[in-house]
Amino acid sequence: QKLDDKTVIFDGEASVLYTFNETASFIFQKLKRGWDEDKIVSSLVKKYQVREERVREDFKQLVEELLKKKIISK
Repeated sequence: QKLDDKTVIFDGEASVLYTFNETASFIFQKLKRGWDEDKIVSSLVKKYQVREERVREDFKQLVEELLKKKIISK
């Protein structure tokens, strides 16, 4: 569920509540829409005016966590 600029996901199976900050929420929403890594990274670089390398590293870490927690699948 999206609340303001955050996303909240409840994993009923594990009884765990995940809350994503604005950036993680943006990435999650774009992944759900089928955006690829390059498009998401480019958008974040423009939006926050940060280095691409930093964004790409953070993106990969987040996706790795989401996959591990089975919030997204490949």
